[in-house]
Amino acid sequence: MAELVHLRLEYTLPELEEMQRIGLFTKNEIKCVIKKRTEFESKLRRNQKRKEDFLKYIEYETNLLSLIEKKRERLLCESKKKEIDTSIAKRINRLFKAVISRYPEDEKLWLDQIKFCKRMKWFDTISALHTRLLQVHSKNPSLWIMAAKWEMEENKSPENARQILQRGVLINSMSGILWREYFRMELMYTDLIQKRRAILEPHSLKSVTSEEDDAVLSGQVANVVYDKAVEVFDDVEYALSFIQVCLDFDFGLRHVEHILEDVEKRFPDKEETLDAFAKKSLLYIEEEIKKGKETGVKKKTILAKINEEIHKNYEEAVKKLPTEKMWSFYIEYVLDLLNSARDDKKFELQNTALCVMQAAFEVDCLAVQYCSEMVDLLFEKGETDEGLSTSITHARKFNKVDLWYKCLTYHIQCLRDYEETYKLLMEAVNVVDEMDSITLWKLGASWLSLSNPDKLSVFLESGIKRRKEISTPLKEMFLEELALRKDITDVREMYKRFKKMGPLSPVIVQKMIKIEKAQLCAPIKKLRKYYEDGIHEFGSENVDIWLDYMKLEIEHAGGDASNYGVIYWRAKRALKPDYLREFQARVMDFTTGANVPSCYLLNS
Repeated sequence: MAELVHLRLEYTLPELEEMQRIGLFTKNEIKCVIKKRTEFESKLRRNQKRKEDFLKYIEYETNLLSLIEKKRERLLCESKKKEIDTSIAKRINRLFKAVISRYPEDEKLWLDQIKFCKRMKWFDTISALHTRLLQVHSKNPSLWIMAAKWEMEENKSPENARQILQRGVLINSMSGILWREYFRMELMYTDLIQKRRAILEPHSLKSVTSEEDDAVLSGQVANVVYDKAVEVFDDVEYALSFIQVCLDFDFGLRHVEHILEDVEKRFPDKEETLDAFAKKSLLYIEEEIKKGKETGVKKKTILAKINEEIHKNYEEAVKKLPTEKMWSFYIEYVLDLLNSARDDKKFELQNTALCVMQAAFEVDCLAVQYCSEMVDLLFEKGETDEGLSTSITHARKFNKVDLWYKCLTYHIQCLRDYEETYKLLMEAVNVVDEMDSITLWKLGASWLSLSNPDKLSVFLESGIKRRKEISTPLKEMFLEELALRKDITDVREMYKRFKKMGPLSPVIVQKMIKIEKAQLCAPIKKLRKYYEDGIHEFGSENVDIWLDYMKLEIEHAGGDASNYGVIYWRAKRALKPDYLREFQARVMDFTTGANVPSCYLLNS
């Protein structure tokens, strides 16, 4: 093994000698390089080779190469690059090959080698690496796309890119993104040829549409790719996703027409198809504006005409296909217009949006996500009564927490009749899914604490008997409310009642301790009782209760420091193993930080 190490180091002597000769490194620095390489080479000669050893060696050589480049820049020295820089780079590449041959399943190793080769501008090597990588990881579509993109954009080889993607979709025929990127590549190729011809033959360039003999320039190849893709994926949304790809190219509209014609044939009764055709005129908006400038028609007039046409298309679409999804497309378009409109146009668009939503609601096609939008728009327009009645109607129809929350919030903000609002509140918490209703309970408690504190107790009483996800936060609020409004005796009685009702949660115990500590003279006996309650209920899995109990004994005026160690040893017996390790670590930090004598831990 030693002989092989020395042999490897001998191969590096010429580059080291040149480094020292041209002044890149001193003699001592060269010795350090030799020492590090000896260590790395020795590790690579072991019987059990590790990936980490290869990676550390690669990292060291890469950093060395970067250092040499910086020194060359500082010293303005460009000599002997082949003997030094190239020699190190080739060594790095050999190391990558060695580690990849042992761990070919690690994609990152391949990508790191490709990244290094890009840095060195070894383009032929990169192409070969891509080929080998795709042989090993043929089921990863993103790697096929990466390889084709490099061939197309960096290596300027559309033929290689096409071959890669053709093999990619053959192996991964069910990869939608791979088909779409193949389509994009063909459009890029068309764009490239057009630009080349425009430069080389500016006066003899024929129109694209007349070049029927040229499949690429006429767009036939890209259309074939699209046709094959939608045969594999019989899905309207996937087919329409190709439109966005087309819009990145100046000539893309002709492909959009092909896509829309195909979608209309394949999916004539799909909402997505009608939505795409309703907004089709938006694709030609720039052309229309350009024509308007030539004919003297104002941009404002053109936009208004296009918008009117789109509304008409949507009206016909919702008549032809009166579904919730179709109406949602219509509403979404109107809301997009409203959100992007100038202030002077907002009022008109608000009316339009409300009319569309109301029409959808009347035919029972208003999606639940637009109910809140409708209520908000009514309040923005100042139609308070209509907004309140609409909020109640929608809340009762769908019984969703967010709709009831908005309904109650507006009633509270508008200072509606107290009895009416309270009745709605109780209706809401009883009809929505109980698991989600805590937000309504908290809203009600906050409102009643300000408007009618006496009624708050009745409201909380009805909540603390529910499931623990509801009762626990309400019990905490109940204790806090009593502490603010009544005597500590009432709080203690309520805590005792909660204790009898069932298992105490950490939240309730901690809240009671906090309330008790807020008294002018917090009784140590009471506090100890609460901590004991907590230890009894959840002491095997809660580290905080033990630590707080220990702190109490040394920080409280009536505490007994000798109990600190007693509690510590009780915790060690009670806590489960996973929690015990955390407890011991935190005790050590606290003992050190608070200067607690170690004797308190009762070391034996």
